[in-house]
Amino acid sequence: MKRRDSILAPKTGWSARLPSRLSRLLAVGTAGSPASDRSYLIATNVTGFLATLSSLSYALTYAVQDFANLQMLVYGNLVSATLTASVPLFHRFGRIAGGLLLTVTIFSTIFYFTAVVGREAGIQLNYLGAAAIAFLVLGIERLWLVAGVVSAAAILHLSAWFLFPVESAQVAMPPAFLSQVYAFSALSIMGIISLVVYYVFQLLQREQARSNALLLNIMPDVIAEQLKADPDSTIAEQHEHATVLFADLTGFTPLSGKLGPQKIVALLDELFSAFDTEVARIGVEKIKTIGDAYMVVSGVPTHRPDHAEAIAELALAMLAATHRIALASGHNLHMRIGIATGPVMAGVIGRTKFAYDVWGETVNRAARLEAYGEPGAVLTDEATATVLTDRFRIVSKGKIDLKGLGPTATWTLKDRKLH
Repeated sequence: MKRRDSILAPKTGWSARLPSRLSRLLAVGTAGSPASDRSYLIATNVTGFLATLSSLSYALTYAVQDFANLQMLVYGNLVSATLTASVPLFHRFGRIAGGLLLTVTIFSTIFYFTAVVGREAGIQLNYLGAAAIAFLVLGIERLWLVAGVVSAAAILHLSAWFLFPVESAQVAMPPAFLSQVYAFSALSIMGIISLVVYYVFQLLQREQARSNALLLNIMPDVIAEQLKADPDSTIAEQHEHATVLFADLTGFTPLSGKLGPQKIVALLDELFSAFDTEVARIGVEKIKTIGDAYMVVSGVPTHRPDHAEAIAELALAMLAATHRIALASGHNLHMRIGIATGPVMAGVIGRTKFAYDVWGETVNRAARLEAYGEPGAVLTDEATATVLTDRFRIVSKGKIDLKGLGPTATWTLKDRKLH
């Protein structure tokens, strides 16, 4: 069932382009966490690593400029880098443990550095970025906590401005270097806020891609687009020319009792996955599965003149796939298939767990033909046989009294003619 992974968690944006080693690094400490928490934990790791790089760059800058005079800043940044780099180790203590460590570390070091060099260096500007990051690492569902962090950032920013004028600085800096530190602080905070916004948009894009993938998995493309454009619209269509296929696995009930739930589901998944592959290859529309039954329509919702030929090709491919899987599994598997051609109605039914479905006499006839068919054979109605006779080998089976439909002329589809 691995094919569902791309639907439930499609990779888009930055996550799809990251090298595998970097992806593993950013995900460190998140193993075993609920899937709903992983995006937040990875965002916390990214923020922590960026803060670490920022602290190390500050430490290097101060050391190169004047280590003897600025060693308080050098060591302070090294301590800060150590703490922010250890954020992944705290994920084991809870969803927000790493985020809280990151918040406390950043807030404390910003206040300390501002006290050392004074407000003119602009280090307190980083509180603006810290407030934005709070939404990312703590999550919007903890709005009260985020509001508290944002309020604390605002209070600390204003406090640093009023408490630490340049004349109160513990370390004297040349005016030119002070201007460089201010510029670096301003640029770094702009970069951090930009990264946060970019990441949030990537998450939104990913969720949109997941929603679209789920919708396209249960609806034809054109119907899905109509629903996205107008979710409240009523979709009901009449199609005069369509072909419907019903297929059913014979002996399913005793086979289920013999194999048990795990094995029978695995077998059905393998069989229906093979059918899905053929449906996609031929370009017809799978409507639904009900237990061991499989329903397909061609010519709906988009008309195609060869709708009957496409369904006939699918039916033969399904028989071949069933035979192949039967040999590989060692189980006696046979499909009964019924095909009918004619007008159908189609539309989206329901408000919850809604589905695109087709109905009408043609659908009923295809279902009855499947029920009256033989294992490993394809039974068609007259309308289908008339269309297929030039390209496929078909044999008349005479009239069968179908329940609710009366005597109905039937044919058996054998194979494609060789020209």
